[in-house]
Amino acid sequence: MYFEIAKRNLRKHKIRSLLAVISIVIGVMAITSIGIFGNSLKQGMFEHFQDVANVIVIYPSYEEGFSSIDKQSVKQIRKISGIQAFTPVKSEGVLVKLGNEETYTQLYSMESIEAFEMEEGKASLAGDRCVVGSNLAETFDLKTGDKISIKNKKFRIAGILKSDSFRIISDRAVIVSEKNFDEMFSKEYERVILKASIDDVQDVSDKIKEILNKKEERVKTWEAQKILEVYSKNIDFISKFLMAIAAISLFVASVSIMNIMLISAMERTKEIGVMKAIGALRREILTIFLLETLILGFAGSLIGCVFSLAGGYIICSLIMESAKYVFTPSSFVNLAQGFAFGVITVLISGLYPAWRACNFQPIEALRYE
Repeated sequence: MYFEIAKRNLRKHKIRSLLAVISIVIGVMAITSIGIFGNSLKQGMFEHFQDVANVIVIYPSYEEGFSSIDKQSVKQIRKISGIQAFTPVKSEGVLVKLGNEETYTQLYSMESIEAFEMEEGKASLAGDRCVVGSNLAETFDLKTGDKISIKNKKFRIAGILKSDSFRIISDRAVIVSEKNFDEMFSKEYERVILKASIDDVQDVSDKIKEILNKKEERVKTWEAQKILEVYSKNIDFISKFLMAIAAISLFVASVSIMNIMLISAMERTKEIGVMKAIGALRREILTIFLLETLILGFAGSLIGCVFSLAGGYIICSLIMESAKYVFTPSSFVNLAQGFAFGVITVLISGLYPAWRACNFQPIEALRYE
């Protein structure tokens, strides 16, 4: 019965009720869309970097006067448990002949390139094979099977590296086997690149520093995982900041609801007086007014959530060029939170008008014009 009375009262002022719902829709949509976009951005980042998230790079402690990693240290690192892929690295700036063209780039030696993902071709350094960076391949239109020359030694391109946003290896690099590198240059290892299980990255990194830095800090480690954690925290901070700004619109909507319900209570003063005169209880008047507020909040929040999905889809499509992360469990958590926040905020805004309405004195209410 109370619900039907509440619906009837809202229908009496359709325009007023519609404007109240629209204000709630805008507030809920703004908050939830930003939350969905933030989660989508974070998931997209983790997927994009998942191939390097478990990479550890070991390099000399230059501050302590070390400029390379010796063979003994490499042997010690190799024995550490938990390592899935391992390659010590040497490098040298070289002039590379690419058919009729020449360019200066960085030459790397590696035992294997299992730690890297290929964009094209095979990850092979056997014989005279080499692998080139994606930028070098794009600039000079290189393809697998093409030949290049370094210090009069010819190499055949076996594969092209996928672009690495962390720049662990230059996109303009040429990678050859350690044997081929040593035939042209005599250098010590300048870094070691390895992969570990994503759960073991920190443990492996700590073991390396514990073994090699017993007497002095000879090496340092860099974990891609830490960079991802920083990115994730930054995205969370920006999302929460924008959601806080968007929450202002929902606060404005709640003030609007309070104003509407106060006006409604004043307009229905005589009606409330009649209801009380024939025996209506305070809690019954309170229930009717709170139900009216709840209907507005429920309708506005529900429509706002539907529009949030559409808004999140459009934002992700425009900025990330992909909306595949919009319909994920985390997005639906955002929707549930946005819906609950909208309903609760509006319900709170309706408490004072409902309390005021139920406290009208019957005699005074009946005299009200």
